[in-house]
Amino acid sequence: MLLTKTNFMSYLDCPVHLWLEKIHKELVPPFTAEVERLFAQGHMVDDKARELFPGGVEVQGYNFDGHRNTQRLLASTATVLYQPTIVVDDLSCRADILVRSGDGWDLHEVKMSAGVTDGHYNDATFQTILFRRAGVKINKTFVTYINNKYVRAGDIDVTQLFIDEDVSSQVAKRYASIEALIPKAKEVFTWGGVLRKEHIASCADPRSCEWIKLWTDSMSGDVRDALLADASVAAAKELPPLYIDKEGIATELAGLQYPLYFFDYETHSSPIPSFDGYRPYQQIPFQFSLYIIPSPDGTPMIHDFLMKTFEDPVPALLEFFAHVMGREGSVISWYAPFEKARNDEMALTHPEYADLLADVNSRTYDLMDIFKKGFYTDPAFGGSNSLKKVMPVLAPELSYKNLAIQEGGTASASWAMVTDPSVPEVKREKLYNDMIQYCQLDVYAMVRILDVVRERVK
Repeated sequence: MLLTKTNFMSYLDCPVHLWLEKIHKELVPPFTAEVERLFAQGHMVDDKARELFPGGVEVQGYNFDGHRNTQRLLASTATVLYQPTIVVDDLSCRADILVRSGDGWDLHEVKMSAGVTDGHYNDATFQTILFRRAGVKINKTFVTYINNKYVRAGDIDVTQLFIDEDVSSQVAKRYASIEALIPKAKEVFTWGGVLRKEHIASCADPRSCEWIKLWTDSMSGDVRDALLADASVAAAKELPPLYIDKEGIATELAGLQYPLYFFDYETHSSPIPSFDGYRPYQQIPFQFSLYIIPSPDGTPMIHDFLMKTFEDPVPALLEFFAHVMGREGSVISWYAPFEKARNDEMALTHPEYADLLADVNSRTYDLMDIFKKGFYTDPAFGGSNSLKKVMPVLAPELSYKNLAIQEGGTASASWAMVTDPSVPEVKREKLYNDMIQYCQLDVYAMVRILDVVRERVK
């Protein structure tokens, strides 16, 4: 089996990750809509980065076919190659861009991140090793990544959108250590079809490794427990016991004043800014749900906003927001820093709403604080304070499983479809309703959690 660049990076993440990829693909979960969206964004970034090095030739084919076509083009008069492929010593990699430089080539690896990570250095080093083993002279190695300070104004300026950083010195420092790890990664191919205790021991953090858990979850209880015990791995991490600090919770909630506004944003972000005035990866609210309880015995009111066209949603969102958000009472959200940050950003670009947004932030209470501060703990939360973990325990009658959209990443990915006129209207209308239902449940979950907490404090 070929050890590809992707395989090697999986090995660096965890040897069991590589083993599952190669030996037990059926245990690896399918890609979520959010992962698919990230892949699409990655392709978009790759294509845009090519504008830094125009006039290139795209190498056709993968692995051996790609290698043969790369060798042919390397020997031609071409000065820029897109997607060149190398296969050597049962190793394979596909680079992003090669640029002719003197009597050799410069390698440019494109990343959709806003900086260079340790993993990017390792990735670039692996590629440099393979190209040099195949006889290609690599003079310099670069990582090309997103400049998150860039603000779009009209057409995308690729010279400002990207930073092309020379990482040759880092590649030189890691060269020997990465070369030494390559045969160790290949050894994983010889593990066979069963994960053993010595394989588990190769993981840096077996107690919390998601890849080991995928394997052990597929086993019978007795076999799993024996394997985990034999490998000195705890089957489950220690979780805090059930604990309710009634006095602490009462103090937390004492400042809440009616009307109560339960509130949540859904946002869009992209490595390449979609609209003028925005930075890469800036979170742009395109949807919100607002659940208002006017008084302890008052009739709740629900307001929803979801932009139906793919254009800057903030002006229309703020207009509706100002119409439905009152100036008195407490605003409640889950992980309030996120909503507050969006309000601060919108206040800068739309100063006519700055007073309203500042006022909302000053009245916002983070319901997650009850759990984050340890006033209410339950082992059933799994050690998490997220809404998705707390809701099933305190409000089991509610469930995201009954919804077409079950998490925020899918909601964000869905906005592009619900605003796409090429998508059939019936499908867009259903998706629109699915997105409304998801955001409403995020908000109503907070309503129910607050009710349950108040009841248990009595």
